[in-house]
Amino acid sequence: MNPFKVMALVAIIVAMVSCNKNADKSIESPGTSTISMQEMISESGANADELVIKEMTSANADVLNRKQKVHFVYTESNEAGSNRILAYEIQPDGNLDFKGATASGGAGTGAGLGSQGALVIDKHHEWLFAVNAGSNTVSSFKIRNDGSLKLVCTKGTEGMNPNSVTVHGDLLYVLNHGSDNIHGFKIGSNGSLTHIQGSTQSLSGAATDAPQISFTPDGDWLVVTEKATNNINSFKVKGDGAAWPAVVTASTGQTPFGFDFARDKVMVVSNAAGGAAGAGSATSYHIRSNGNQQAINGAIANQQGAPCWVAVTEFGRFAFITNTGSNSISSYYIGPGGRLYLVDKAAAGTDNKPTDIVVADNNYFVYALTANSGTIGEFHRTFWGGLKKSGSAMGLPSSTTGLATF
Repeated sequence: MNPFKVMALVAIIVAMVSCNKNADKSIESPGTSTISMQEMISESGANADELVIKEMTSANADVLNRKQKVHFVYTESNEAGSNRILAYEIQPDGNLDFKGATASGGAGTGAGLGSQGALVIDKHHEWLFAVNAGSNTVSSFKIRNDGSLKLVCTKGTEGMNPNSVTVHGDLLYVLNHGSDNIHGFKIGSNGSLTHIQGSTQSLSGAATDAPQISFTPDGDWLVVTEKATNNINSFKVKGDGAAWPAVVTASTGQTPFGFDFARDKVMVVSNAAGGAAGAGSATSYHIRSNGNQQAINGAIANQQGAPCWVAVTEFGRFAFITNTGSNSISSYYIGPGGRLYLVDKAAAGTDNKPTDIVVADNNYFVYALTANSGTIGEFHRTFWGGLKKSGSAMGLPSSTTGLATF
């Protein structure tokens, strides 16, 4: 072939590759020939998280939405001396309608908590639990049929500056950021909270700057990330609800922050990399029977700044991660066996400094808190791990923290 033609052909190929989005790139799948990202994501047409989008974008989607039960998004103001839970009703188009505020029974700090899970809802959508970081307490609320809340119980957390809470069955655990420990409660049928003897356990050391606590999906373990030490703690849960001392694993990736659970109980953790520009990543882990966390395919870079908060879709195929330093949301695909793949480093832009993210109960709408801008960004999912912004709920205090939805 004429060498000039060869050079021209190479230039065209390079241009085509550089213009393709991540979803069009080819990747190596273990044991198979090279395939495209879209082929992998489709799972031969069996990706349940993709099928939801097809249903929601059909001609009858709006009619179907209106027939469904009304759903809500909650956050907390975390205002100094007057913490409140703010409730929003999810409209059929995904926009949020403010429904009102409920006093939390405790005080906030007047600034963001730098944590994931400041409030949480039980799986039956009967109870909401929220930390009061300024008064070292946690509160329980009855969720009424119209989404409004009734404060039921407020208890001390046996520690300082609680910033994250998690629920599984009749167990509730709180992470005390200021005292580097965790503490558990039994939840009564009426929403009461009773301290569990022997449930207070220490993290790996002092000043760990721990941002999140969460039960594993089966409730057998509690997991806590530590930003300052690059450690991940696993606490085995006893039959009586108390916790064993921590099993500590070094993180694969710097500054492990938020996390959520995907298919096959895989845990997806964001790595904020100390907030360094363009240095962020995420890692997927299996938790071993001895509590150690096993990284599956390393820290997968997203070239963004300070990836912190993580939300996984209903069927565990996609993870969305907010990048506080880049004002963006990255999307990852979780493959069979838990391998993590970057789909789009910036699937959507956000308002200034996003600080939390959730996927709605319909597995289609996605909401990102940007407290610095006083907004909750409203998005809907698109095919191949994409997101499209539709609007923003505005007027939130800059101290607002946490998101929970059903």
